[in-house]
Amino acid sequence: MVKDYSSIIVSSKVKLSRNINGFNFPSKLEGDEGLKVLNKLADNILKIDDGFKIYKMRTLPELDVNIMFEKGLISNELISSALIDMFEHGAVILSEDEEISIMLNEEDHIVETCTMSGLNLIKAYDKLNVIDNQIISKLDIAYDDNFGFLTSNADSVGTGIRACVTLFLPALTISGKIKEIISSLSHQGIKLGFADDEIDCAAYTYTASNNQTIGRRESEYVFGITEIAIKLAEMEIAARAELLTARNYDNIKDKVQRAWGVLTNCYKISVAEAKQFLGEIKIGVALDFIRFKEVNFINNLMVDIMPYSLTKISGSKVTDSDLDKYRATFLTNVLKSKRIK
Repeated sequence: MVKDYSSIIVSSKVKLSRNINGFNFPSKLEGDEGLKVLNKLADNILKIDDGFKIYKMRTLPELDVNIMFEKGLISNELISSALIDMFEHGAVILSEDEEISIMLNEEDHIVETCTMSGLNLIKAYDKLNVIDNQIISKLDIAYDDNFGFLTSNADSVGTGIRACVTLFLPALTISGKIKEIISSLSHQGIKLGFADDEIDCAAYTYTASNNQTIGRRESEYVFGITEIAIKLAEMEIAARAELLTARNYDNIKDKVQRAWGVLTNCYKISVAEAKQFLGEIKIGVALDFIRFKEVNFINNLMVDIMPYSLTKISGSKVTDSDLDKYRATFLTNVLKSKRIK
C-alpha cells in the first residue's frame, strides 16, 4: 500500500540540460547567431507536440514574464539574460497544462523541465524522457563518449539532470533535527536547502536535489532522490508525532490559531510574512487542528500571493504601494471561503 505523503511532499521536478553542436553557449551568442539557434530549436521542438506553444522573451509583456518566473516555468537566468542583450534569442516552450517547460537559450541551448505535484519524480522523468529522446533524434546534441552531455556549467556535465523534490518539513525544523539531516545528506551528494533562503525558511519549505550529474544513469539519480524524499517524509511523520505530545500540543495549536488570526484580520501583509503564516496554517492542516474544503490549495495560494501573480489577479488595478493591503484582503477572503466550519 502506497503511503499518503501529500501533506509533506509538495512537488517533484526533473530538469535536463542539453546543447547543440556547432554553436557557442547562449552567453556567447551574438546577433544573428542567437536568432539562428532559437529558430532551429523552435522549429524542431514545436513539432514534438501539437500542444506546445512558444513564448519569446522579447515579445512577452513584463508582467507575464515575471508571473512565469513566480510559477517556476522559467528561471531567473532566462530573465537576467535581458541585461546582456540576450532577450532577442531567449524563449520558453510550454505544454498546455504547463507541466512541461522547455527554455531556449538560457544558460544552455535547451533546458527541459517537467514539474508535477506530490511525489511523482519517476513519472515526471518518464514524461520528460520521451520528449528528450525526440529532441536528441531531431538535433545534433553536444555529447562526448567519455564525459556525456556537454553543458555550459561543469556541474551539469554528464547526464545534465537535476532531480528535485520540494518538501514541507515543519516538525523537523521546529525540533532542530533538520540541521543534522542537511549535513548528513551533503556527504551523500544530496543538497537539501531553500529555493529562497528568507521566504522558504520561514515557510518550512525545502528542496532536495542531486549535487552530482556524472557517474550514474539519469534514472539512478531520479530513484535516489525519490528514496531520499520518502525517508525525509517518514522522519517528518515521526517528528510530527513528537510535536503532538502533551508538552508541545498547546504551543503548536496556539501557533496555528495565531497564524489564522493574523491572516484573516491583518490590514496589510508582505510576501515573507504571508508565507510564514501560511506555513503555520499548513502545520495545522497536517495535525488536524484546522480543516479546509481543498486539501492542498495552500500550495497554489503560495504562488497567488506573489507580487506579479497577485497583480494579475487584481486585474492590474492595484499599485505597488497598495499591494500589501490587497494581499491581506485577498488572503482573508480565500481562507475564510475555503475553511470548513
